[in-house]
Amino acid sequence: MIAPEPIHPFPWRICAAAALFTVLMVAAAVAANIFTISGNGKLPLMVPGLLALGWLIWEAMRLARGVPGSAIARYIGRVVPLMIANIVTVVAAITIQREWHPAGIWAVLVALLPAPPLIGFIWAMGRLLVEESDEYLRMVHARRALIAAGFMLVITTVWGLLEGSGLAPHAPAYAAFILWNLGLLLAPILPGGRA
Repeated sequence: MIAPEPIHPFPWRICAAAALFTVLMVAAAVAANIFTISGNGKLPLMVPGLLALGWLIWEAMRLARGVPGSAIARYIGRVVPLMIANIVTVVAAITIQREWHPAGIWAVLVALLPAPPLIGFIWAMGRLLVEESDEYLRMVHARRALIAAGFMLVITTVWGLLEGSGLAPHAPAYAAFILWNLGLLLAPILPGGRA
């Protein structure tokens, strides 16, 4: 008799928390621009988004506890500290730039302070693909990463063309990473990314 395949339910709560975090942080940025709020005045606008991030971390850890020792649990164990490190380094870089106005090599180092956690996200995805022992799940993770990359490339290409024609405002290059993560969030609900 053939054993049934394990059931991997769709992590709706994680996706809802990630979507809420994204929407609230974008809304905070839009509100800051509309009301011309700058500096530390933006912090109260970010509180709801940071609370949603706390919910996201909670749900991720809950999922990891449900499958101890699995590749996805190790992935979550790597990504959660990277998420926290990303927030800390972004806030630190912004604060250092505003308060001390570094110049030369110090300005470059401060600007790059948030880069290691972001690079760590990509490394964590690679480790997930290497460590996943179930071939089907490895293929699902790889498909989702490809869907996310395609999502990012389509949006950045279209935006770049519009921006080059003067029809869209400038978007920073690091927005590509945000789009890739948004693509990872959306991939499981698209036909090619379903488990």
